Amino acid sequence: MSEGDIQVILHRLDELDARLCQIHEEVRRTNGRVTDLEMSEAKWEGEKEGKRMQMMIATSVISGGILAGLVWFVSNSIN
Repeated sequence: MSEGDIQVILHRLDELDARLCQIHEEVRRTNGRVTDLEMSEAKWEGEKEGKRMQMMIATSVISGGILAGLVWFVSNSIN
């Protein structure tokens, strides 16, 4: 293998190294965007679950109030 062949190989390795660094940087940016999207989705799902729990509590409180009013009405109607 001649000195020229070695220089060509070394040059190509340098180009590959530079290209790999560019790819690595792009992958890092993409991973950051994906992480942001995943965090946004998790936040949205958490808010959705919290609203569902609030709705269940509100429904229970309203149902209990209606039931208490109905019991009071019936007991006062009987007496």
